[in-house]
Amino acid sequence: MNSRRYIIWWILPAAILFLVIILIPFLTALTFSFRSFSFTSSLSTGQYIGVDNYRKLVFDNDFYNSFKVTFLYMVPAILLQGILGLGMALVIAGAVRRARILIPIMLLPTLLTPVVIGLIGVLTLNPDFGVIGQLLKKWGWVQGSVLGNASTALPAIIAVDTYQWTPFIAVILTAGLLALPKEPYEAAQVDGANPIQTFFRVTMPLLWPYFVVALLIRVIDAFRIFDIIWVMTRGGPGTATETVAVYAYRHTFRFWDFGYGSALIMVIFVFISILVEYLYKALQRWQAAQ
Repeated sequence: MNSRRYIIWWILPAAILFLVIILIPFLTALTFSFRSFSFTSSLSTGQYIGVDNYRKLVFDNDFYNSFKVTFLYMVPAILLQGILGLGMALVIAGAVRRARILIPIMLLPTLLTPVVIGLIGVLTLNPDFGVIGQLLKKWGWVQGSVLGNASTALPAIIAVDTYQWTPFIAVILTAGLLALPKEPYEAAQVDGANPIQTFFRVTMPLLWPYFVVALLIRVIDAFRIFDIIWVMTRGGPGTATETVAVYAYRHTFRFWDFGYGSALIMVIFVFISILVEYLYKALQRWQAAQ
């Protein structure tokens, strides 16, 4: 009787929520990806066309360009966030008594929505009244608008994204540092290891599982970035900041081509799954080799 109540009150609501929010939209998009369904064409009324949308995607140069832009953003952003997050974690872990004050303040950018962060970035980088935009223009580093220049728009988005998500990585790594056992450090001290050797031979191997968790979460989130880019540049200038998520949104909700847009979404889903699985296994092999 108790187990039945447990299923009814706890498992069943979660299952219904999963079905409504995740499974049904996913299956709907999967179905649309095999159909010609567009609100801008009288000939595309939902008829089954097999894999034509996927065949079109294979020869779509703009799709490949969006993948390139995604990696040009994702790789530098995650590396920068990982390095800065580790540095912040080391500072916070060294001042344990002040951690209760530092962590809530540090997490403020992460608690804000990406739309708000994007608006802050737009206002801050404005060349007429933005603090950073005026400084860049005054020093001659950027001519005109930062977000209106194809060579500086993507680095600006990386900087804004790093501002928001570096504290998230720092908190995870801080928790890892505070949970590390003391015995390996005592053994390293007895063996005469210097601070650099202790960091690379003791701290990093022990901290690596926490690093893996933070990196995997950020890879998944970074690959599907949309909010900040849409608020700051809408994928422009041109296609300089058009990631795969922005490209899929443009086809689905700007061009109203639900069939092709759904095919794009399915490809993104499959690629993220493969990427995360590969990274997880690669990081496990690297850890096992240490």
